[in-house]
Amino acid sequence: MGLVRENLRPERDSLDIGGRGLTSYAALMYWGEMRKKAASFLRAGSAAAAVMLLSACTFSAALRHDEIRSVWGPGRALPPQLVYFATDRAPRGDGFGEAWGGMAHCGRTLVPIANAVSPPAPDPALEPIACDGPAAMAAFAGQIAATARARGCNKVLLIAQGFNLTFRIGLLHGAQLAMDAQWPCAVLAFDWSSEGRFDRYAADIERSGYSEPILMGLLQALQAAGLQTDILAHSLGARVALIAVGAVCSKPTPLVGEMILVAADVNAEPGNDDFGQMLKRDAPCTRRITIYASNNDLALMASRSMHGGIDRAGQRPLADMQYRAPGIDVIDASLAPGDLSGHAYFIFSYEMLTDIMWILDGESLEQRAVKGGLVCADWRGGTCAAGTGRYILKIAPGRQPDLGQHLLKELLPILLPFE
Repeated sequence: MGLVRENLRPERDSLDIGGRGLTSYAALMYWGEMRKKAASFLRAGSAAAAVMLLSACTFSAALRHDEIRSVWGPGRALPPQLVYFATDRAPRGDGFGEAWGGMAHCGRTLVPIANAVSPPAPDPALEPIACDGPAAMAAFAGQIAATARARGCNKVLLIAQGFNLTFRIGLLHGAQLAMDAQWPCAVLAFDWSSEGRFDRYAADIERSGYSEPILMGLLQALQAAGLQTDILAHSLGARVALIAVGAVCSKPTPLVGEMILVAADVNAEPGNDDFGQMLKRDAPCTRRITIYASNNDLALMASRSMHGGIDRAGQRPLADMQYRAPGIDVIDASLAPGDLSGHAYFIFSYEMLTDIMWILDGESLEQRAVKGGLVCADWRGGTCAAGTGRYILKIAPGRQPDLGQHLLKELLPILLPFE
């Protein structure tokens, strides 16, 4: 191929290719077809490699038994974290499986988290607490409030999980996040019945919607117990949280303090923007909304394709600048280190967990930039000097997405028809 292409010259009237005696035009057409076939072969090879890398076995939480470790070094003391939980999963054995249960199940547990070098931490033992029905949910919220007040505060951090998580992984991630963000008050992991399978995304979309009534009742019970609820919602969990908050908010009284939306898997289609509408509705119900988005999020690339090429809010940090308003901040987290899919960067990046800590402390974008956690960069339509620049999570070059991540980002569109 290479030798013949070197001999192919458009200015010649005819070429003898394989004894065919083709004219120059015909020869160009012939080699055009050959190049298409070669490109097709290369695409197929790349697709095969991508399929192997992006297989269900590689990414599916239900097919692995991951260790959950703190992002901080071995010198930090890591006491067990008391975590409350609420789920709509069906019980299985001494925990919860992947099936939807149709009712609320709650409880609490002490979660040990290993540091970078210690042996793996054992899975926590669960203590069930009744919460199905308004009276039981109110009593459950009362226990959370008692824990918060015993710690000298009246807040709870509610962590709403995303796509492709088992109950175990969601619970451990919640405990690790609270520990690594140094959250001092009560912690509540809200878990819906994800199947924990990377190739069962459509099922997870449906199941996430089933959990919305439970989260609505839980938010109302926490408010009635006198707690301020701060929310961190990831992926499909952002959709669930936005819907629930908007449904039960009594304006102008805020229902939520800080609402942190990470990798939001919500339609952000120009001209039919569900995310923008939800933000407009929910903003009066919160003290502040913070949006983290990354253009290296492969899971949201796949979601975009599954939704017919419709943009996902968590994958378009530049376009998300349009949502900035008093009480709504946007942060570009594209450089944050994460898992292979680039979707769970919020639990792998100590830089981001530090920024989350400052958000929960009530600090502004400008204050966090002064501390060195954020970089303010000029962008079209705004300048840092005027206070309207784009804020980027500050990540050292050696910790930014590597060549393998960039390769996957280039290969994935081969498999996705709408990318």
